[in-house]
Amino acid sequence: MFKQYKKAFVSGSFIISLLITGAALPVVASANDKIVGAVSSIDESTGTLTIISNLVKINANNAKIKKKGLNNATLSDIQEGDIIKITGAADDAGIIEASGLKDPVKLKKIYDGKFSGKAEKVNISADTFYIMGQKVYASNQLGVTMGNTTISFNSMRSGVRVDVYVIDKNSQLVAKKMVIRSESCNFCH
Repeated sequence: MFKQYKKAFVSGSFIISLLITGAALPVVASANDKIVGAVSSIDESTGTLTIISNLVKINANNAKIKKKGLNNATLSDIQEGDIIKITGAADDAGIIEASGLKDPVKLKKIYDGKFSGKAEKVNISADTFYIMGQKVYASNQLGVTMGNTTISFNSMRSGVRVDVYVIDKNSQLVAKKMVIRSESCNFCH
């Protein structure tokens, strides 16, 4: 009889754990968005920094900071010009609320930054979209790469997870390359 109770208890715990985990997934999923770029400025007193030619503002007050060779790194360990990766999500004002910050990372010199996240507010007629709360211009994009296929930007839809490599052009984020991250095909229909 004890074995039956034990089996039920373990199974019940497993089911409850799945339910709790399932409820937490949407919160965790938004924290999977990432951005890479060079630090333009740092304000330790407010816990903020900017990256990609001062175009993207980051609130690092609650970020876990990792810097190679240091234990318990802080914002004061990050310098202007460092190329960093930020994990987090944008607030309503477009400020990235960082949950994690990592230094150093690599970025090809032909790009000023890289975003990994969901495309939102796609405006085909204006050739723009938002990613992590930042407006990106895609007028020079012939298309978006998905595997070995290039799909026209005119087919772009909100909600598609993409990697977007950007440059600063006239103080605007301009997409130089876009790659679909997920295999879901809500991109084109």
